[in-house]
Amino acid sequence: MTYCDAHLHLVQCTELASKPISEAFPLKYRCCTCSHDEKEFNFQFELTKDYPQNVVQSFGLHPQNPDLSLLPFLESLLSEDKISAIGETGMDLFTQEYRENRQNQIEAWHSCLELAVEYKKTVVIHNRKALDQMFSDIKLLKRAKCVVFHSFAFGPREAHSLLDKGLNAYFSFGKPILNGNKKSIACVRELPADRILLETDAPFQTLKGEEFTSVSDIQKVYETASKLRECEINALCTLLEGNFMNAFNIKN
Repeated sequence: MTYCDAHLHLVQCTELASKPISEAFPLKYRCCTCSHDEKEFNFQFELTKDYPQNVVQSFGLHPQNPDLSLLPFLESLLSEDKISAIGETGMDLFTQEYRENRQNQIEAWHSCLELAVEYKKTVVIHNRKALDQMFSDIKLLKRAKCVVFHSFAFGPREAHSLLDKGLNAYFSFGKPILNGNKKSIACVRELPADRILLETDAPFQTLKGEEFTSVSDIQKVYETASKLRECEINALCTLLEGNFMNAFNIKN
């Protein structure tokens, strides 16, 4: 039984700092880990280099800090085939500060998406309060090999609308399904089984009273999702491992 975590930040997972990564992973485990600056990526790459079968490397321009000066570094990672995905990237209009930086976000987002199309890489998408931008960019998104909507914040209707446009899209859900989030719960229950992924966003996306999210919390997410979908957890693990491998183009 293998747990697949579609999105987290290993460098920020402080529980990994004092012990080997193999001890921190729960049981059999695969993950996609994202980074957003050169120093962070280099640390991430070094941290995970002994686990190529377990860890998908991703790097992208985050919409909360759309630093366009990082584009040459991103393209160097792509040309050297050091990453399997671009992200997380996308749009975030959740606060006034982010909304004021919308144009830079759009430029960074389009640059990342165009590189993903060129290099045939999966795109890990961060999107808050900006789903309209995804529909505006639907033609370019359809050209991407695959898109993964990390911590999808909308409902089944919006997810189906994106699929109906012809996207090769997966929708990932994390600890909000443990916290009664109605939209996330509805998506996990209702979306096609072959379009769902699960994640922790560790060490972020904490529940009330938690200091951080642990990598091992992926087990709790799976347990809750198996109840929502009314299926055995072993069957869910098998299904979502297939989804994970398809989403990130992992060969057996």
